[in-house]
Amino acid sequence: MSESLAANSLPRPGRSAGQRVLSGVTQLGIVLILCLIAAMAIYPIVFMGLSSFRTSLEYLTDPLGLPAGFSYVDNFLALYYRFNMPRLFLNTVTYIALASAITLGVAVPASFTFAKMRFPARDGLRAAMIATLIMPPVTFLVPSYVLMANLGLIDTSAPVVLLWSATSVPGSIFLLSSLMRAIPSEILEAARIDGAGYLETLLRVVLPLSVPGIVTIMIFNITTWWNDLLIPLVFISGEEEKTVTAAAATIAGRFSMDYPLVISGLFLASVPPIIAYILLQRFIRRGLVLGAVK
Repeated sequence: MSESLAANSLPRPGRSAGQRVLSGVTQLGIVLILCLIAAMAIYPIVFMGLSSFRTSLEYLTDPLGLPAGFSYVDNFLALYYRFNMPRLFLNTVTYIALASAITLGVAVPASFTFAKMRFPARDGLRAAMIATLIMPPVTFLVPSYVLMANLGLIDTSAPVVLLWSATSVPGSIFLLSSLMRAIPSEILEAARIDGAGYLETLLRVVLPLSVPGIVTIMIFNITTWWNDLLIPLVFISGEEEKTVTAAAATIAGRFSMDYPLVISGLFLASVPPIIAYILLQRFIRRGLVLGAVK
């Protein structure tokens, strides 16, 4: 006993000078790489924001230059009056809200069922659902267009909302069911003993515990929907029903030589997802590690 205490009290040899230098160089290299990645991610946003306050002449004279001032807002006014940006934002937010409601209404109960209940062919159904994730979304485009055309839904919000929901449900179930597995079964058993049924257990026990994961998944879904160009561009041709991203593509096509105007449209389309990430980043961090540790 005394020998072990004496051995523990002896000073442990520290790292050599070479090891400390190597560790410092490694940490510095990691910091520099992360700073480079951050700069590459931030630069396009900064460039678009600054270019939005420049005239076409200023941009053509010096594309990488700074604006003469920040009082020139004609690009934003042109977007407001020519393309009715508030209506485009309202369209996009409405479509996203409807798609979110449908996705959550299907994904949350299905995830709970896959994660905590036993039933025949459960693993087979889950595998088939996961297999759809490897299929490119463009493969669904032609049959979906034919179906929507036969139903008379082209140039309405229905194809966009339904296809956004349909393509997001499998991934949402896959991630959310993995997170719900981390919920202790004892809590569900206690709720069952207290007389809670399936719906009550889902709403009062599982749903509150899964909020960080649900928020994280919906942030990813909403960002994907907001940036989606293909589905709104194919199924909506009328100006009144377009989304922000589809309108930005239209601006790029009509005013291809007015670079500041095009950049201003792209900048306005990029700002909302960035703000959402900044405001909800704590939910993203909690949601990503929710199922990692039991």
